[in-house]
Amino acid sequence: MFEQFPEKGFVFWPVGTGDSSTIVINDETIMQIDLHQLEKAEEEDDPHVQIVQELESKLNKVDGKPFLNVFALTHPDEDHIKGFEELLEKVTIGEIWHTPKIFHEYKKDLCDDAIAFKDEVTRRKDLIISNSGNVDVGDRILVVGHDSLFTEGADYEKLPEEFRANPGNLITSLNGNEYSDNLEVFIHAPFKEDISGDRNNTSLALHIKIINGASFGQALFFGDREYPTIKKIFDRTTEKGNTDRLAWNIMLSAHHCSKKVMYWKEEEEGEESLKQDILDEFDKYSQDTPFIVASAEADFTDGKGDNPPHKKARNRYEELIEGDHFICTQEHEIDGVIEPIVFRLDDEGLSFLGDGENNSKEEKYNSGLGSAAVAARGEDEPPTQKTGFGQIC
Repeated sequence: MFEQFPEKGFVFWPVGTGDSSTIVINDETIMQIDLHQLEKAEEEDDPHVQIVQELESKLNKVDGKPFLNVFALTHPDEDHIKGFEELLEKVTIGEIWHTPKIFHEYKKDLCDDAIAFKDEVTRRKDLIISNSGNVDVGDRILVVGHDSLFTEGADYEKLPEEFRANPGNLITSLNGNEYSDNLEVFIHAPFKEDISGDRNNTSLALHIKIINGASFGQALFFGDREYPTIKKIFDRTTEKGNTDRLAWNIMLSAHHCSKKVMYWKEEEEGEESLKQDILDEFDKYSQDTPFIVASAEADFTDGKGDNPPHKKARNRYEELIEGDHFICTQEHEIDGVIEPIVFRLDDEGLSFLGDGENNSKEEKYNSGLGSAAVAARGEDEPPTQKTGFGQIC
């Protein structure tokens, strides 16, 4: 296990079939997307990481306590939030990003950690409103998406605009500090109409670009979305002229490599069929030598009713990229031990640290060329809205 985070980069943790992704913006600024802390990871020789303990040990300390700049929850399923209560106890979280969906779920539908998350963001919301937005780091939130919660007389009506964001917004500030030289987070979804859908398809969807001078790396995160809502992201982003926000070097396969990303049954169809159009979109916007990561156990199957990860989905992904550039978190071994998947960004580009800190299998590629490839298609347009906190256009 590596002892410290790369100076900039992406880390995908082996936490079984669940998501735990870390974005290292610089050596003091860390963003965590989702959390999956398995109890069995505490057992000796278990191949799953104790993600809370790893974050606690590797984060910088502020006022004597580990500090995480941002925790972003894609959606409140247990395999994306398990361990949050423990994390909140051990780590100061500067700000929390979430969609409104958690407030449309009854407690009986939420696991204990999701309830703890809901209680914490409610505490922060109440504090923000009562103090007219003047709160310290550790009490901030960003609620992402349109919702009835913000209408007149509703619970979130008085939440200041700086604590809200919508699809099409570009976030470049964290905790009130500007990071535009290091980070751009484009919000793809949830869309306004998503809120009535199931929990998976209301997932927070992000395009994250980390920057180091002229080089950069770009990653797509879709949560647990399925074909219709992922296709909608590509369609609407194209309509708005923001196709540079579809470019990717790394893609976390949606819903732990679910076949429902590219196999779908339309209303008029008798059975599900391959939706080649979404695979074509993935291929069109892939940059340089891309990687696809599956955050899942290594038990890829296709039996009727089987949960992800699905072998059919893996096969389709591997057709898009070089075969060894599809990586499952529970298959990535270094010296016979399951280790996190680490990508490092430096002034020469983005590297996959395939053999850990020894770098004997390091693959480097110039991710700074990515924007030129999109521009060559004649579709490189600036985003429709740009925002730090408090600058919703």
